[in-house]
Parts: sequence; C-alpha cells; structure tokens
Amino acid sequence: MAIEKYFIPDFVELQRQSFQRFLEIGLIEELNKRNPITNSQKDLEILFYPEYYKLSPPRWNSRDSILLSKTYSCRLYVPVQLTNRKTKQIMFKWVQLGDIPLMSKRGHFVVNGAARVIINQIVRGPGLYFSEIQYNVDSSKKTLVRRYAAEFISMRGTWLRLSIDKEKMIWAELKKTPKIPLVWFLLGMGLTEKVLFQSLTQPKRLLHNYLDYNGNLTDEKEKIPRYAHSSLQALELIYSNITNTKKITNLNKKFFAKQGQKWIFKKFMNPRTYDLGLHGRLSLNKKLSLCLPLSQRTLTMYDVLVATEHLLRVEQGLLGTDDIDNLKNRRVRTSSDLIQMQIGIGLLRLEKHIRSKFTTNNSNPKINDFFSTKPLNGALKEFFGTNPLSQFMDMINPLAEITHKRRLTTLGPGGVSRDTATMDIRGIHPTHYGRICPVETPEGKNAGLVNALTTFARVNPEGLIETPFYKVYKGQVQKKAGFFYLSAEKEEKAIIAAGDLNLSKTGFLPKGLIPVRKFDEFTKVLRNYVNFMSVSPLQMISVATSLVPFLEHDDANRALMGANMQRQAVPLVRSEQAIVGTGIESRIASDSGHVLRAKAGGLVGYVSGQKIRIYTFVSNF
Repeated sequence: MAIEKYFIPDFVELQRQSFQRFLEIGLIEELNKRNPITNSQKDLEILFYPEYYKLSPPRWNSRDSILLSKTYSCRLYVPVQLTNRKTKQIMFKWVQLGDIPLMSKRGHFVVNGAARVIINQIVRGPGLYFSEIQYNVDSSKKTLVRRYAAEFISMRGTWLRLSIDKEKMIWAELKKTPKIPLVWFLLGMGLTEKVLFQSLTQPKRLLHNYLDYNGNLTDEKEKIPRYAHSSLQALELIYSNITNTKKITNLNKKFFAKQGQKWIFKKFMNPRTYDLGLHGRLSLNKKLSLCLPLSQRTLTMYDVLVATEHLLRVEQGLLGTDDIDNLKNRRVRTSSDLIQMQIGIGLLRLEKHIRSKFTTNNSNPKINDFFSTKPLNGALKEFFGTNPLSQFMDMINPLAEITHKRRLTTLGPGGVSRDTATMDIRGIHPTHYGRICPVETPEGKNAGLVNALTTFARVNPEGLIETPFYKVYKGQVQKKAGFFYLSAEKEEKAIIAAGDLNLSKTGFLPKGLIPVRKFDEFTKVLRNYVNFMSVSPLQMISVATSLVPFLEHDDANRALMGANMQRQAVPLVRSEQAIVGTGIESRIASDSGHVLRAKAGGLVGYVSGQKIRIYTFVSNF
C-alpha cells in the first residue's frame, strides 16, 4: 500500500485538465460557431478571430478574491473585423466580450467571494440507441406485446424517436409534437419513393396500415394516415399534421409544403439549432456503418433511412437492443463542457444584440457600437449562481473538498429526475468496476444518482470514464510498459485478472486456474488466456472509501456510512497522524491544497514562522 500511493493520479486533475481543455479548444469552438454575423442586406459583416484571443491577468488572486468578496476572473479580448461593403471599408479592433471566471490551482472557482465547484454530470451520450417497449393489449394487462424504438440523441436540439406501435405502424416522434408516419418523414427529408423502397429489405413493412392516395383503406383495420407519393406531398401532410389542419386545398398546398420544409430544416438540418457533436457523429457512423464526414454534425436522410433498416432488424431479432446503463453509452459532462454550453448561450445573446444594432447603426458604423459585455457576463452569472451543478464547495475538511470535486451526478439540466428515477438507473452495473465507486453514494432520495469516481479513474476528452490496467503477455504482467487505460467498450472483450494476485519474481501470474472477469461475469481461466490485470485493489473504490480501515471485513451499509461520515469530521487544530490508517491520508492532504508544497524537491535550509527556504538543483520550474 505504501508503494501504491505514489502511483495514484492527482485527485483534482480531472477539474484542472477539464478547464484547460475549455481554454484551449472549447472557447475557440463556440466563437467559431457564431462566424460570420451579417445584417439582412449583407452589406455589414462582423468576423471573429477566436484562435488569437487573449486573457488579461486577473485583477485579484484567488485568496484576495475571497477576502474582498470579488470574482476571480480575467477579461476576454478577441480580435474583431467589421467589413462595410457599401463604403468598402474594413475595420479591425480588439474587443472585450466579457469576464471569464478562472479556476484556482485547487480546482474550484471563486464567485463573489464564495468558493464554488462545478459537479461532473453523467448523461446519455449523443448517438443512436435501440430499446424495447412493452404494450398492454387487453384491459386485464396480462397480455404484453413487445415493440421496439430507435432514439437519436443530440448534444443540442430536438431528440427524434422512431417507434413501432402495437399495430406495427412505424412513427417518427418528437416532444410536444403530434407523431408523424415514418414514410412522410423520410420523403420530407428529401428521399425519393424509389430510393426509399429500394434501400430497405422489407419495403412492404412501411406500407402497413395506410390510406391510399384516394383515401381508401389499405388494411382492414381503421387507420387515419394517408400515403404520400412525393416529397412535396409529404411536406404538406407533415405541416397539416403539426398544425392540426385536416383540409389541404390547392390554394394552401404550396404554403404548407414550404412551411413543412422550413420546419424539418429548423429541427434537424440547421447547424445552429441541431448538433450531434463530434462524438455523436462518430457513434452514428460506427453503429450504422456509414462513411459520412465528421464535419456533418446535423441529421441526414441517410441516418434516418439506415436507422429504420436497423430497427426492422431489431424487430426480427437479428440485432440486439442497447443497454443504456452501460458506461459505454454514457458521457461525463465536465466543467469544460458545462461552461462551454453556457458561453454558447451568452454568444447567442450577443449575436442577437449585434443584429439589433445593425438596424439602428446604418450610417458610419463603428465596432464598439455593436458590442456589449452584458450578454456573456449575464449568462455566466446565471450559470454560477443558479445552475444546480454549480455548488458551494464543501469545506469542512480536505477529504470533503476532494470528494466534492470528484463527484458524478445524473441529476440536473438534461439529466434524470430523482422522483422518476428507477432502480435500474440507481443500481450498480458491471461496467462500473474501476470507474464508479459501488460504495460511496448519499443515503435517501439521491441514492445511486450521485456517485463518486474511483481512485484511479480518469475522464478522457470524449467524456468516457477510463480505468488503468497492466498488460499481460503469455502469463507475464508487463509492469514496465506502464498503464493501459480502457473505457467500458474496450474492456468488453478483455479477460481481466484481479489486482491482488501473487506474482513470481519475474512477474508471472500463478499457475493453474485464475479468477478473472470475462463478459461481465466471473470465471476461472489459465494464465495464458489473461489479457490484462488490475492495477490495485483500491482501483474499484473511491478516495473516501479507501480511507475506511479493514474495508473488506466491513458490512456494505456500514462502509457507505463510514465513507460519508468521514467528510463530516471536524479537522484538528493541531494536525496528527491517524492511529489506524490505510496509507492514502498523506495523498489526500497533499492534493487538496491545504498543505504547503514546494515546486521542486530539495534540501530545507531554513524554517521560521514566516518562510521556508529550500535549496534545489532544478534551475527552471
């Protein structure tokens, strides 16, 4: 245990790396989304150069910000170009867009003198998911019919669901909108009738239970949808369905078709209102075997068409449904993602402000006339002040701070509700091993909804939780090769041995059958079949749980209470070493930032109540 504590990663690294990623990538991405901003006549154009943005030094450091009840922040300056095509003038100027709150070295923000932490939110990742729906056929509720659905989840914009009802009719569903027959939707997106039916292996399946063009029933059962033969007719029917207009006359046909086209474009094809995200597009391409470019972040007709084919195969039993509780289908929204989303809202308000100024400043406009710091500052104040994911830092003791910064929650905007959350969401999943602690969670309504990252876990740039393993080659553990970080998806097919096995002097696993994890089950295999080995027995538990002495002899409920109650302990006036410890205490005290740390190792030459002098051989650090 004494050796292991030196290989444990920094406990607050997740927060710091996340904020660094926001400054390097996220901020530039959001500014690029607003480029260029033009007026209605397109004679005035504002262009940002986000890759050259500058941050001014903060006026106060994090300590002074607390003492003076100020926000620890810096000013954001971006070079802006204004092009006036009427006068053929090009103006260039550095413009202050607002104040960006900065993260301290300890991984928290200081807003109005109060230390605040942004909680990591775990949500369903963008992409396509297939699920099973059960319908009651009779009034006794004993006869159940299984039907299936495909759900497109986006980072921004409307979620689309393709579902099969109990009469085997296929619908496209959106929130707060009447459901639309899938044939209408596919034709409305731009597919021709010929391509649609040639692309599907079961084309007759889409013609099930329709009224034909003349209004005659194509099935004995009474159904209301009318069949559409062309894109124009489909768009007319879609708009009449949305607006609940039953009669389509020759006078309003063109208007209905145009409005239907605008509605589909606004919902799924406009990059400003719908965004799958890079990881969403990667996930769709992988699941549907598509070769669409990664820059295509909106939904296309081919996505929906191939998803329909997959849905019909799932109905036949040729393909399986997705396990939404599997961590490969979940993404972690770190502080960088949450702040980036809020910056996007602020820049959208700024764009509206600029467009309103375009109408009033027609003669001799200047760059300063169009800009204000209020939209961006207001959006960030809203986020840090009112968002449930931005919380006052738990400062009772160093452990409480670190645990707060490593917390994962499924609650909050875009997450689940604690009142409607089922046991499936709250339960422990096999993919949680080494990623989410099975012990540490609150008692009460939030049980299972608020979790903690394990000791060795990290979050990669895609938002997937990874855990480290040692590579095993022909029964020998390759410790010198370093850690191999695996996500839940990469770990699926691996055979993994426990981290507490006794190795030989040359690093070989014991002979005979070894207990391993394979396909989410525990079994025994010979050492030559093992692919990876866990790094440490601490790998499956969180920081707070790792401080519980003799955890393996403890009852699960008592361990949960012990892990939670340690965070409520009042620190001593004079620090003392724990009488019974696990060896991780020093790392928690060090990483929390509550103790003095030298920037480099050396010899202590002088100590007083005011300063410590260290002699080091490192010149630049």
